Amino acid sequence: MLYALCAAVSWGAADFLGAISTRKAGVLVTMCVGQVVTCLALGLLALTPVPAARPGPGDLVMLAVSGVLGVLSYAGFYRALQLGPVSLVSPMFSAYALVAVTLAVVFGGERLTLPGLAGVALTIGGVVLVSAASPPDAQQDLRSAGHRRRDGVPYALAAMVTWGVTIYLVGRTSENLGWFLPVALSRALTFVIILAVTAVVLVRRPALRPCPGALLLPGIAGFFDVLAFVAFTRATTAGAVAVTAAASSCFPLIVIAGGVVVFHERLRAQQILGTGMTLAGLLVLGLSR
Repeated sequence: MLYALCAAVSWGAADFLGAISTRKAGVLVTMCVGQVVTCLALGLLALTPVPAARPGPGDLVMLAVSGVLGVLSYAGFYRALQLGPVSLVSPMFSAYALVAVTLAVVFGGERLTLPGLAGVALTIGGVVLVSAASPPDAQQDLRSAGHRRRDGVPYALAAMVTWGVTIYLVGRTSENLGWFLPVALSRALTFVIILAVTAVVLVRRPALRPCPGALLLPGIAGFFDVLAFVAFTRATTAGAVAVTAAASSCFPLIVIAGGVVVFHERLRAQQILGTGMTLAGLLVLGLSR
């Protein structure tokens, strides 16, 4: 449970910094720099004693799929953050827990106790309730200068589904391979794909090349992202994927708090109620362990 909450806090910090970065450096640069930092951090971790297991063909297939879906999820999520209010996009994205929990129960054969089921329902229900709130008013338009107001919701929904599958696959393989190898292999493939796409785009459109000062925020976001991934896989090695996915999905609370403080977004009563439900669900999950 502690690792799952660490993952939630780290993903919240990564997403909030990523939201700022997409408006300053663009989606592609934010994705690429974040993945570079992720791979560097994983490379340093590889120098320490980490679980070493030999993946089977099934593990490799699942991790390859998770790497490809990770690219789609990052692209959709950062694009949604670039276009829409942080306090709406991030909670909507966090409903990936619905996908991950469903896969864990249907295909992973996991069974939840009654208190655990209640905690999952409260946590995810609270997140969904927050997500269903529409942006309060036009002042909450967080578009970059020169951009037209667009809706990031379709991108957030696509990212939510692909990330739910990604999280399930990484969590499932970590049960057999330990916490390190699934993260390393999945992120490595994601990095290769994003790097290749970035290289092609920057060659064709040199004007998109960022200045060095624009690399700091996505770099920090990438650090928090890999920290969250490691914490998530550590949690799945000690507990059920369904419970871990539900607990880690509360990261929008961090993002929403940042949106209120930095972007001066205002919360509706529905979002406040959803936040309370999420906190109650986390408490139930913690007591049910």
